[in-house]
Amino acid sequence: MHLFTLITITMSFLLLTVSIANVNGQVANPQSIYKTLKAKDTEKFVIPFDASNYERNKPLIYNFSRSLGQNWILTLQNNLSYASRADAKVVIKLLEPVPSEKFIEIAMFANQSKFWAAVNTKDSGYVRVYNKDTGGWFSSQPIIIAHANNQGLTVSDGKRIVVDKLSLNGFTPGSVAIYGKDDPESPINAYAGNISFDMVFGNPSDSPIFYLPLGMLVGVGGLLIALLAIKKRNA
Repeated sequence: MHLFTLITITMSFLLLTVSIANVNGQVANPQSIYKTLKAKDTEKFVIPFDASNYERNKPLIYNFSRSLGQNWILTLQNNLSYASRADAKVVIKLLEPVPSEKFIEIAMFANQSKFWAAVNTKDSGYVRVYNKDTGGWFSSQPIIIAHANNQGLTVSDGKRIVVDKLSLNGFTPGSVAIYGKDDPESPINAYAGNISFDMVFGNPSDSPIFYLPLGMLVGVGGLLIALLAIKKRNA
């Protein structure tokens, strides 16, 4: 009888351990799962659609491999296939390393409808600096989030600049958090696709893309202009 009880307790402990591991796995660093491309002043990675089905309190987290500094441009291409609901969404947060409370947040809803941009700082707390309920973003062009020492934060919705040179008193990204569910009972937000992230960072003198106004990077042909500028410098 004692042996049976011991076996039962041992099996229960093992099942509990597996359960805890699965919960912790939801916030595991995806570098161990998904391929990334890293160079001197760039870091690229692709996150699959199921990141949008993670919970707000248990997001998928990607940690950058090094300190990026305060001069950077993040290009996002949203290729998600959303669920057939008006409130289906994905939320992306750029966070500074702990213990900083700063983060930059954007949300993209199904049917390219609602879009918001928000910031969180120690002094001001959480503030939505841009919000549009219809026609808020455009999948045909990438979303751009950029920051520079002397220019502050700039955000585009795919076709136009919606946040321009907002001062955050500096911002150094440490990680990206992605989720879509507000609570465990929420339905799924996407069933296929992915989101690609392309981060360019470093000394502006080493990257010609920093000398181009962000407006030139927004809209048709903007990225081609940037690539040609870089190619010319490397020639």
